[in-house]
Amino acid sequence: MKKIQIALCALLGLTSIGAMAEDKNLIAAGVGYISVNSSSPDFSTNGPAFLTPQPAGITVGSATTLLFGFSHMLNDHWAVALAGGIPPKHDINGRGNLAPFGVITTVKQFAPTVFANYHFMESGAKFRPFVGLGINYTKFYDITSQPSGNLASGGPTSITLSSYTGLAATVGMNYKIAEHLYFNANIAAANVSTDMVATTGSIQRSTHVKLNPILYSAGLAYSF
Repeated sequence: MKKIQIALCALLGLTSIGAMAEDKNLIAAGVGYISVNSSSPDFSTNGPAFLTPQPAGITVGSATTLLFGFSHMLNDHWAVALAGGIPPKHDINGRGNLAPFGVITTVKQFAPTVFANYHFMESGAKFRPFVGLGINYTKFYDITSQPSGNLASGGPTSITLSSYTGLAATVGMNYKIAEHLYFNANIAAANVSTDMVATTGSIQRSTHVKLNPILYSAGLAYSF
């Protein structure tokens, strides 16, 4: 029905990197897979019901992207971490009567996240698992209605997606493989949702989408 996009939070912002050892700072880079488990009601409309035959909804696709992080140890166990990455692009597929149209829109999302992480084991240990809680901010942009989306909507369509701030949580580990060099891996989840309004001429269709993203990431980190 329209360029229905629902960016995944993602993710990006979901990766939490933990600092290690005697060094106070750590920078990291890696690859992240954002698994989106979206849910939303069918579209509601301000126009005639026959223009939006039910069921008519969307599903949000998962994405892979490059991630970056910086972490600073406050003491032997607590660290503050900032995580982000290259904004991933998500395909949005039609659901119900929109399913035959396939990918009806695409969207990118920028989702930086700040974590407070607690590191187990003692400072300087080769292996240090950690857990963390944080705040995630997700902004959606580059929302592009595909030709199939315009066809489903009945004409050129514009989309707006509200930004969202919510809680995030992570569990992960750092493993020392060389002086100042670590292997880093973690799983993170965030509470992300958005209000979507798709406008085609004088017709508006809207829905509320819960994205429920889970980020799986792995990479290398350098401490200093």
